[in-house]
Amino acid sequence: MMAPHSEPTRYVLSYGGGVNTTALMIYLVKKKMPLDEAVFADTGGELPETYLNIEMAKRYLGKRGIPLTIVRSKNGTLLDTCIRRKVIPSQVWRWSTRDYKITPIHAHYRSLKAHINEYLGIAYDEIERMKANRKPYITSLFPLIDAEMTREDCIQLINKEGLPMPVKSGCYFCPFNTAERWGYISKYHPRKYSKAMWLEENSKFFPKQTLHKLTLRGLKAEHFNGRSKLIPLEQPCGAYCMT
Repeated sequence: MMAPHSEPTRYVLSYGGGVNTTALMIYLVKKKMPLDEAVFADTGGELPETYLNIEMAKRYLGKRGIPLTIVRSKNGTLLDTCIRRKVIPSQVWRWSTRDYKITPIHAHYRSLKAHINEYLGIAYDEIERMKANRKPYITSLFPLIDAEMTREDCIQLINKEGLPMPVKSGCYFCPFNTAERWGYISKYHPRKYSKAMWLEENSKFFPKQTLHKLTLRGLKAEHFNGRSKLIPLEQPCGAYCMT
């Protein structure tokens, strides 16, 4: 049960630009659940398809009088930081998620001077990603899990609403990209794949730390010559990325 709060309360959708949060956006609207605002943290590293989906969501919500706010880190883009520091995002420390997703979103929440009931797009079949927020001014809500909506249910809801199907969201140089997503980036955005490959090899921790188990150069060779199966990454990312 949600604890009562004496301060003003706002309901905010943490929008990631992917399938889950697009379906959640539709679900909240269709169910007429309270929704004051959606917020998207722009790292500067999303694929073009995701930015197009952000504009679609902005129009969809705007027709219903609900704003979509885009927030960014005060440190510039994540890519610029990686180049300047000669590093890549880390699966272990997750500093990129902290500094470029969580921090700007929470800064925006604090500016609202209200208790935030935050909708997060975690589907029922990935319930292991569900984590309550430890910030006292944020209550995490998981409507898709409450409704037992799976990823496939999310896809069906988007199709039923007639909206374009989002690609997997998240930075194109994210270490949590599956091998299949790296294949997609390599095929449809070869310049971005080359940039990610350069970023990986430019890191001061290369080859000890890489963006994929095979390295991106090795993955590209294996992916296109068919010598071996693609190797997916096992550890899922958190609620603020890839949703």
